[in-house]
Amino acid sequence: MQREGAAPEAIARRLHAMRQQLAAAFKARTPEPLRTRIQARTVATYGSPEGPSIEALRAGGKRWEDIIESACRPGARFF
Repeated sequence: MQREGAAPEAIARRLHAMRQQLAAAFKARTPEPLRTRIQARTVATYGSPEGPSIEALRAGGKRWEDIIESACRPGARFF
């Protein structure tokens, strides 16, 4: 997307959406009771079972480049 001249905001929004989809797919495959524990931690940390919204990240001071970088990074180990 960068090579095609896309703006950092467009890249961040696309990668964030892809990251959210990937997280949802893996959470759906996670057996109970671990799935419930992960969801509880996500809600406690971000206030939402889906994780932080892009608006919340921006409101928290994240630059578009920060969101791009974090969307490409694997999540923390839960165990």
